[in-house]
Amino acid sequence: MKNENEKEQTAAITDVRLACRQFAMLYFRFCKTLVETVGEEAALPLAQKTVFELSLDRTDRSRAKALEAGLPPILENFPKVNDLPSVAWDAWKPQMGGVRCPYAETWLEYIRDYPWFGRFASLYCDVIDTTNIENFSRTMSHRITKNLLWGDSCCEREYFESDKVKEGVFTYGQRES
Repeated sequence: MKNENEKEQTAAITDVRLACRQFAMLYFRFCKTLVETVGEEAALPLAQKTVFELSLDRTDRSRAKALEAGLPPILENFPKVNDLPSVAWDAWKPQMGGVRCPYAETWLEYIRDYPWFGRFASLYCDVIDTTNIENFSRTMSHRITKNLLWGDSCCEREYFESDKVKEGVFTYGQRES
């Protein structure tokens, strides 16, 4: 029975990672279209704005979900209401192949063929993760200290209180009124 459950869990993780791959591919194609249309330097702020607004949309919903459940919007409660399928990251094991982050697994392939994409992939991680915690908590910010996309063996980050965030000033943009 245990072996059958492990097979089912591995299959489920694989399916979720395949869905994450589709998203990672879409982000690459979006960036590639922007670069081909307006050039790399003009495309970068457009990608940043898009990812920033995606994060606001996601975390507005997560924050509302937390507050509705009586959970304060603090770092420790973010995983309880996060909308990502965490199993794709948390339950992954090295014997499944690839790297822990399904986005990085896909993006590293693209970076080999399109080196310019490294900036855009890294930008995604920084903008989404930073804005997620800034908008969710409205008190904290974040910085990435290690990233698979930078050649590190894992991704690590640190969180810190931010007076700017407490004043409503986010690292990568402003909320529309």
